[in-house]
Amino acid sequence: MYDQYIGHDIKAYAGYVKDEHDLLACSSGGIATALSRLIIERGGYVAGVTYSSDFMEAKYEITNTLEGIEKFRGSKYVEVQKGTIYKEIQTLLNDGNTVLFFGLPCVVAALRSYLKKDYNHLITVDLICHGPTLSQVHKDYITYLTNKYDSKIVEFSVKKKMGSWTPGYLYAKFDNGKSFCEQFYHTEYGYGFSVLAKKSCYSCSFRGNNRTGDIMIGDFWGANKADKFWNKNGVSSILVHTPKGNDLICSLKDIELYETSFERIVEQNPNIIHPRSVRVEKKKFEKLLFRKGLFYAVKHSRRLGTRIKGVIKKIRKNSARV
Repeated sequence: MYDQYIGHDIKAYAGYVKDEHDLLACSSGGIATALSRLIIERGGYVAGVTYSSDFMEAKYEITNTLEGIEKFRGSKYVEVQKGTIYKEIQTLLNDGNTVLFFGLPCVVAALRSYLKKDYNHLITVDLICHGPTLSQVHKDYITYLTNKYDSKIVEFSVKKKMGSWTPGYLYAKFDNGKSFCEQFYHTEYGYGFSVLAKKSCYSCSFRGNNRTGDIMIGDFWGANKADKFWNKNGVSSILVHTPKGNDLICSLKDIELYETSFERIVEQNPNIIHPRSVRVEKKKFEKLLFRKGLFYAVKHSRRLGTRIKGVIKKIRKNSARV
């Protein structure tokens, strides 16, 4: 079934950082943080995604400090503003600096296309991608939270761990001391992400053997207690595409690393080889999103069975508070 893809990767691993505090602060197994720290300690730069100060958008930044990479922690499920990131990276590389770049497979490919040549001191990490949702979904939800709590957001996550790896929670902390926490896929944001992605994501060509990074990382979905690499606080999938990437992975300290197989990783991560599929609600949801906003679009595009389950959930939740 996977024979045509197996030769693309030279190694497949499962892994996680040993430090429990670090592990709980990361989306999956913390391998991205471990890689970033290694590069910073070697005097290099890391390019990753953070939120703007008002959390209205996700954008690229570059740092050469350990404090700076803290902003890159956590998954961002929305399209990212690139700005001048490619040009900035090219300048650093031409000056002889080592750069570690994190991005979706299409973004890694775009960076390589922009640079027009390979650099030995550039390490690219593509992320297992399910297709980011549109910025309108993100902005509408941030606006909703800000208005609801009448306060500025000071911390935001779409995949916060609450005592264990799964399920992931949408979490927001506010300047007034209040906070919001709900299972991600129980929120309107979660619904929007599951239904709508960028148009190109439905015919993405940066799959299968067309992955251009040195390393691919993501959640090790399907990992369980029977696996020797199981950790209830998170496990990362690691597919190594190049010797340069493998050397870097094997240089990591303070992580647990286990060899596994491509087949095992892709079994619950089919987006490694297949683009996102179109859901029946997509067309209606997308149309309503730009006319009436996220919450109206969710309410009027969600299928009846899903709406009934949502009502039951709210009744049970409210009853439990009485």
